Amino acid sequence: MSRDGAPPPRMCYGCGAENEHGLHMEFRREGDRTVCDFTPVEFTQGYPGRMHGGVVSTMIDEAMGWAVYHSKKWGTTARLAVRYRRPVDLSSRLRVEAWITNERHRLIELRAQVRDESGQLLADSEGTYMLLDPRTASMLSALARHVGREDAPEVVP
Repeated sequence: MSRDGAPPPRMCYGCGAENEHGLHMEFRREGDRTVCDFTPVEFTQGYPGRMHGGVVSTMIDEAMGWAVYHSKKWGTTARLAVRYRRPVDLSSRLRVEAWITNERHRLIELRAQVRDESGQLLADSEGTYMLLDPRTASMLSALARHVGREDAPEVVP
């Protein structure tokens, strides 16, 4: 915690650059999709040589969160259903993609996939994000701009 009691920026487990135990995922837009290329590291292991399913789920959740962010909104996970199709080998280069399928009121529905370098589907997911209240969203936008994110969503109260 910082001196004022606020959590330090850039500490997100999924994308936080300053979290020494995090995944350090970096996202970009490709058309209507949010994408991250990721190489698993040893500490993400479950069974020997395989990525832990909870880490796969975290990667999907993070990608969905960034898809919401790329739509210029702030949201939080309301529901996440992951279907694991194949084991994720720690030696594989992975591609995580997420995209918005529907928006209604304060809910955003999304889909996501994890594929290996050959394009093999390893996991897919459906999820719902709930938009944050304007006060919380404004605080997050200010924090994002403070750490250099000029693309932070503009929040209209």
